[in-house]
Amino acid sequence: MIIPQGDTGTFTIPTLGTVETGDLAVLTIYDPMKNEILIQKTIAATEESLTFEFAHNDTKDIEPAYPPRYQWDIKIYRNPTVTDGKIIDADEVDSYYAAFAQPPICDIRRAP
Repeated sequence: MIIPQGDTGTFTIPTLGTVETGDLAVLTIYDPMKNEILIQKTIAATEESLTFEFAHNDTKDIEPAYPPRYQWDIKIYRNPTVTDGKIIDADEVDSYYAAFAQPPICDIRRAP
């Protein structure tokens, strides 16, 4: 995934498996070297695809890194329990990239 620093846009990916009303999808972009979450987006999981929206403020202060070091993953929370706006439990949690040796890279690039 490539995101120009400070740009707006959307990211759409097919939904893995089946989802039901109330299931949530969470996209997390993080810095594994600092063990820090940079962006976390939560949306209602839909049957066909998941679309995450990025606003200017989401990435304007993230420092571009070369080589790219940020990583990302998506988790689907089935029948989640949410308290104070945070997911605290779910009947099942499925990560898109848990079986891979390394999650995919998110390249934040300096806008021209």
